[in-house]
Amino acid sequence: MVKIEDLKRINMLSQVPGHLLEIISNEAQLNIYGAGTQLFTVGDTVDTFYMMIMGQVALKTTLTEDIDVILDNLQSGRSFGSSALFNGAVASYTAVCQEPCEVITLYGPRMLELFESNKELAYHLMTGVAGQYKRTMDKRARMIMKTLDERPDLKLGIRDISELTPVY
Repeated sequence: MVKIEDLKRINMLSQVPGHLLEIISNEAQLNIYGAGTQLFTVGDTVDTFYMMIMGQVALKTTLTEDIDVILDNLQSGRSFGSSALFNGAVASYTAVCQEPCEVITLYGPRMLELFESNKELAYHLMTGVAGQYKRTMDKRARMIMKTLDERPDLKLGIRDISELTPVY
């Protein structure tokens, strides 16, 4: 069980009504991980949804044997592993604690069971996940556009630049 005050610190849960936070509170676990802990890696089955209370987690992928790309560095208030809210999901990135982390976790299959009986809960959690996804995509699109502004030579190979900033 996790305190409702801790759940309210999570960005995607900030607007969720109290009675739904109570349900989440009863299902959630509070975990502490050390620096260097790998929460999951590319190809792993994802069955846990993570919400950061304290610390930093890097989401990364390997481009080549010598090159890892950090997709994002998540800190308090952020969440990841939303694939756990879908059956049979597989990780497309690796999540590693960069420092000691305090993390709230939800077991995905149990949340799916709760979604079946409580559509309001499903609506609010999935709206939160969708909002977070949109903010992430908007941030990445801005980064791409900034890079292209700084490197006009890269624009030459792009036929339709509007495809880089899709509307979801």
